[in-house]
Amino acid sequence: MKVVEYKYSRLCFKADVIEPLGLNDSFIIHTPDGSYRMTKSDFYKVFPNVHITKSYQEGRIYSCKYPPKRALQFLMDSESASDIKEKDIIGDEIREKIREIGTLWRESKHNPNISESVLGSWKEVLLEWVHDNTMPLIVRKNTSMKGQSIIHSSGREIIISDNTFAIWVYGRVMNGEVYTLVELKDMLLQNEIPMVFMQTKDVKEKAKYTKPLGAFSLPEWKLCHIEPIGFNTNKNIKELDIDDIKEHFMKYANPNNMFVLPKEIGDLGEISIFIDEQKPYRNHL
Repeated sequence: MKVVEYKYSRLCFKADVIEPLGLNDSFIIHTPDGSYRMTKSDFYKVFPNVHITKSYQEGRIYSCKYPPKRALQFLMDSESASDIKEKDIIGDEIREKIREIGTLWRESKHNPNISESVLGSWKEVLLEWVHDNTMPLIVRKNTSMKGQSIIHSSGREIIISDNTFAIWVYGRVMNGEVYTLVELKDMLLQNEIPMVFMQTKDVKEKAKYTKPLGAFSLPEWKLCHIEPIGFNTNKNIKELDIDDIKEHFMKYANPNNMFVLPKEIGDLGEISIFIDEQKPYRNHL
């Protein structure tokens, strides 16, 4: 694994240094207050919004006046970061095998063949959805409240789900089904789109959207996302920036950002090396 280092007057992310790295490569930022070390994968997961900012994309640099609390986990104790060698208990040979398995699954005849036109249609209708303020946004957060609806400080309705809505979307895609925004709006009004896996007593008492996944489930498959969709914050949903919620919705609901695995090997969908191999067959997001 590659390790690169640079110095800056404060915690700073340099796109020209970070972006050429592999997800498991590391970078170290030396600042007067200490050195921070993380992998590119850590950077994407813990700071999910930084790499899409205008500052990072166009200015190629994003700095923090004061290090956020979530950065402290990467603060190094050593006086000399370059003297520390990362203990690698996996090794390049095993990583290469995982990568090969990822390629094998991407190209497997058993990997569901998804129509590009269907994927394109879903992406377009989801873009319409996210820009229509009369349509609720669906989030995978605070899933103990799944099926419930809240009003965001922006006035937008927010529906809480787990992976149920994403599974429903991908199931429709696998069947070649597409909808217009008008049809989807009507389905929501009629409580015909599943937001909960099953209709528990708590769901019946508290939820607005109570349609269970039921026959729409994918019993043989585990649904996985390519780009991480987590908010990585403990903020209440109402306190989240509405643009962050919109971005989350597009990653969460967009089938271009999904793939499935047989449940027997579903845990592979949590390994970044394997996930990277699923990207070439998706011109996603």
